[in-house]
Amino acid sequence: MRSLMWLVVDSSGYERAVEDSRGGPASARGYEFEHFVLEILKRSPEFDFPISAALPPYGPDGGFDMTAKRNGHLVLIEAKVTTPQTANRIQDAVARLETAADRYVEAHGSDRPELILAFPGVLSREKQAMASSARLTIWDGRYLDAAAHRLGITAPLYLATPLRASWDENTAQAHDLLDRLQALKPGPDQWTSYENYCEEALNFLFVPPLKTAIPQSRDEQHINRRDFILPNYVMDGTFWQFMRSHYEAHYIVAEVKNLTSGLSKREILQVANYLNPHGTGLFSIILARHAMNDNAKWTCREQWVQHNKLIICLDDEDVRQMLVTKMADGDPAELIRQKIEDFRLGI
Repeated sequence: MRSLMWLVVDSSGYERAVEDSRGGPASARGYEFEHFVLEILKRSPEFDFPISAALPPYGPDGGFDMTAKRNGHLVLIEAKVTTPQTANRIQDAVARLETAADRYVEAHGSDRPELILAFPGVLSREKQAMASSARLTIWDGRYLDAAAHRLGITAPLYLATPLRASWDENTAQAHDLLDRLQALKPGPDQWTSYENYCEEALNFLFVPPLKTAIPQSRDEQHINRRDFILPNYVMDGTFWQFMRSHYEAHYIVAEVKNLTSGLSKREILQVANYLNPHGTGLFSIILARHAMNDNAKWTCREQWVQHNKLIICLDDEDVRQMLVTKMADGDPAELIRQKIEDFRLGI
């Protein structure tokens, strides 16, 4: 594998080159982001030398990337260029960092260090609370952008835009959708209201590049009634074209379930019945108020392994995360990409 070089600051305060063999097309942005975070540490008066890159067994893949000191206390920093947006990824990132910190304490006999998890995007309030703890601080794109401006550092263009810095019609609509989701109650009484809400949210989040959602689409025999169909004619080499090519997502079937409990096997089989390679395609999103139960998860696996039908559930926390990502000029579909990766790597 091709080796790459990146700059760190050693204990004497001088930059030095470190060889890394991760390589790959996604690595360049990762190195750029790590060096950007390192530069913030280097210029921030609250952090003391030595500030350096973590070496094996801790870095670059052992749980944290950099070490520094603040007020005489050790700080361990993990810089992730891909913002973890699913619950699985957030929990994994936190667990890896905390485990690496425990190993460091055991090996060096030091006090428990402070932990910082840095990434360029933003998390919803609920998912940020999931990541934060007494030991761990989040540096998201908004924090890093503000720090870069304060310290005279050029920030990467892919940092999240501060959510209130560019208030426009889209931002106002996202705030409205966040507020309305909170007000909608699960259950039959507000089923129609939730369907109308989901139609607006789908169009706001994914149109364009997808085409406007088609409501109440029926097949020719009028047996199956799909809540929403979003035609996918994307041919620009991005995520949705990949979905067309690899998952036969020619039309995104979006089903809405305003249930008071998590999705069960019954709901998964109902949606799976809507999918076929000669009709809508083989990919569906279910918008539900809560996560799937275990039977539903196993049914999703069966449908994928046996029939190539890929079904992804988006609960309220996922919708909030996508809305916040959209407000920060990010791509809401990134959460769906991560959900698919989590699902397939878990099989």
